[in-house]
Amino acid sequence: MNATSTHGHDTDRQHVMARGHAALRRGDIDTARTCFVALRAEGPDDPAALHGLACVALAAGRADLAISLAGQAVRRAPHGPFHEVLARALLARGHHMAAQAAIRAACLCQPDDVPVLLACAEIMETTGDTWAAVQAYGRAVSLSAPHDMRARTLHARFLWRRGQRDAAIQQMHHVVRRAPGEGVHVRELAEMLVAHHQREQAEDVLRAGLEHAPDDGAARSLLGALLFARGRMGPAADMLERAMAHDPQAETASNLGLARMALGDMSGARAAFAVAMRLRPDDMRIQLNHATGLFEGGSVAQAATIHETILTHAPPPDRETQARARFNLGVARLAQGKLAQGWALWDARLEFQPPHPSAGHLPRWDGGALPAGRKLLVHMQGQGLGDAVHFLRYVRLAARRVPVVLEVPSPLRRLAATLRQDMAHSVKIITRNINKNADVVAQCDLFSLPHLLGADSVPSFMPYLGESPWQRPAARSGLLRIGLCHAGNAAYRFDARRSLSVDALSALKDIAGVEFISLRPPAEGKMDPSFVRHELLPDADLLDTARLIATLDLVISVDTLVAHLAGAMGCPVWLLCRFGGDWRWSTAFDLPAPITGTSQPENGVQSTLRRPASRWYPTLRLFRQERLLPPQQAWTQVMATLSRTLNAWVAEQVPDIHP
Repeated sequence: MNATSTHGHDTDRQHVMARGHAALRRGDIDTARTCFVALRAEGPDDPAALHGLACVALAAGRADLAISLAGQAVRRAPHGPFHEVLARALLARGHHMAAQAAIRAACLCQPDDVPVLLACAEIMETTGDTWAAVQAYGRAVSLSAPHDMRARTLHARFLWRRGQRDAAIQQMHHVVRRAPGEGVHVRELAEMLVAHHQREQAEDVLRAGLEHAPDDGAARSLLGALLFARGRMGPAADMLERAMAHDPQAETASNLGLARMALGDMSGARAAFAVAMRLRPDDMRIQLNHATGLFEGGSVAQAATIHETILTHAPPPDRETQARARFNLGVARLAQGKLAQGWALWDARLEFQPPHPSAGHLPRWDGGALPAGRKLLVHMQGQGLGDAVHFLRYVRLAARRVPVVLEVPSPLRRLAATLRQDMAHSVKIITRNINKNADVVAQCDLFSLPHLLGADSVPSFMPYLGESPWQRPAARSGLLRIGLCHAGNAAYRFDARRSLSVDALSALKDIAGVEFISLRPPAEGKMDPSFVRHELLPDADLLDTARLIATLDLVISVDTLVAHLAGAMGCPVWLLCRFGGDWRWSTAFDLPAPITGTSQPENGVQSTLRRPASRWYPTLRLFRQERLLPPQQAWTQVMATLSRTLNAWVAEQVPDIHP
């Protein structure tokens, strides 16, 4: 064979070899195997062909065969670049010491080869030699070309796994600065920042990345999810819609459904969930979100059926999805008035909420008696202050069985101290359990009390909060005082459907004979109608609010803390409810009652004022939206009914207002 033909043969071999490794990189194992088999047919002992086939075997999950082939290649060319695949195959078979020896040999043969150094770092970390992994990553980063960010990216992930989050984020910032258009790096940095509680910085990174790659649908999807988590529902929905236009994915569509639902666009939410389920029909998390939308839209039975389907699905979904499905099914059962089943399922929230610190060293209470002189710690975790006020009634029931130490957040402390203490055992109020209550021997969540106490019906009601039960203020010649709370916490997911705009309240300003008192402390950013007076100071706590309620003739509120507080005091409350809404205000808990709570027979004006009352708070009356409508339309009928009813009520209280 002459030199020209030899050169041509070598060139052909190199071409086939390159084609085989390229096929491996893209996952085409069959093509790669064909290339390397052809090379070995020409030379059975060719170490490069043996190495290629070892790579194919490892990619195909045959680490045992890879060890044999790579071992033959190493024996035929001890100083060749064949030790890395041998090390990886040994690692896959659990031969850690042999894998370390093989990768060290690879580093001796190729001391400046960045891929080999990265393989060394990976293997050393996996086999527990962290120091060697640190050294290998450091050398790989120092030897990498300025434009090659792979080593820095892998090093950042290594630092993150070791808990060195600031260093990992700094390294990823460097990667993104060098390659600002690489969407994968941008998204990974953003996810690190979110996990490190730096959401604002994550948003900045994503927006900067989109300036370089505006068609990156995955980045838009992540930014939309981040905006949703930060409570910016309108921008979140806009961003997620743009993400769907660039890259329609099931996760994006599901998040878009959640954002639209939060904005009150229930038909838009249903459409988005339908797209998500079509793209990924077996994803139980998407089914869970869809069921949440159905429940919020008033389809309680249909939502419950979906939750039951999730819980019986084979294969079962992940544990958190199962727990959330049980919890949501519990909410549906509560809305149907099935309390015993509902409370038991509702306790599934403990499986996905962060545990209270006391759960690590105190057993959970089982509802039974405690040793003499020992107490139960009741704490609240993962629910709002309105929920806490509602459930404090169960603390009184628990104190009939055992002494209680009740841990509450600071804004609730002084109000909780007014809890009626007419029980068999005492209730001690604390704001933080610092493990100095040596007599505490068990713990439970406040919201688990109904289940632990076996409460299968609504407890009989008596006012349980406030310095004294509410009494109608003495007759006066001045104006009737009506407390007004038209909006709740804007961070609440469904606040767009719960709260009223200032414009929606305009009809109330023309009602004669009353003055409206705000039950929201003044604060920057809070908008109140111009006809509402402020008597609460900016730093008012819940006891201050209770004292103000004690001076009122009536409270009108959307579904928020104020309604629960006034109800717990026995004050008359008119509650404005969104359609569907919270399980507590479902018709299963209606108790017809006259609106004023007087002993006079219902005739004349009184008969026109009859509204459904609540078993939870007998002085609370419900003004419900009659059907599902967008937020800008949903309150029109309710406010018209409220205005008529309030005018008639004022006329009854002060007859000379309307002759």
